[in-house]
Amino acid sequence: MSPAPVLSAAGLRKTYGELVVVDDLTFDVPGGGVVALVGPNGAGKSTLLECLAGAAPLDAGAIAVGGVRSDPSSAAHWRQVFGILDDFTWLPDLTVADHLVLMSGDRGAEAVDAALERFGVAGQRDRLPESLSAGQRRRAALAAARVRPWRVLLLDEPEQHLDADGIDLLADELVSMATPDRCILLSSHAAGLVDRLGCPVLDLTRSGRT
Repeated sequence: MSPAPVLSAAGLRKTYGELVVVDDLTFDVPGGGVVALVGPNGAGKSTLLECLAGAAPLDAGAIAVGGVRSDPSSAAHWRQVFGILDDFTWLPDLTVADHLVLMSGDRGAEAVDAALERFGVAGQRDRLPESLSAGQRRRAALAAARVRPWRVLLLDEPEQHLDADGIDLLADELVSMATPDRCILLSSHAAGLVDRLGCPVLDLTRSGRT
């Protein structure tokens, strides 16, 4: 018996004026599953993730989390859906560790330290994000996914700024984080990452394909 979907989307449509970016897109991501969005630049991968995260409004369609319809603009949706997107927000006066502590709920400082250690940025815990390299900021953002509660994790090209070892680590972490009550949807141009994950792909070259 196939796992029940944690994330379901039906009839999604997103336009910008005359430009149709996503059109009548329907898909499910099962519990414990990872699904990769693929397609060329401009196919709508980032836009779709922004809509699912509540960062951009949909023109039509419905989203459900755990079988319950979810409004992407609501606080309830944001508690369940965590997006590490291209414009991941860092507050200028907070250290890397401060950011993760704020996201961690009751998991505590030890969980934050373990997450930073796992992604190789424990030495940057007390630095401001703007002082880090692009790769270090990416690793710190991904570490947040280990401590911030979520049911759906959305990742926009998480392989950006990572070397080969970093991509291998990322693949291992995503597999471990996709527990039966959670799921992950990511966009990627890295065939190696998708192959390592061995996950289904959703090709947005033709919007609406399921």
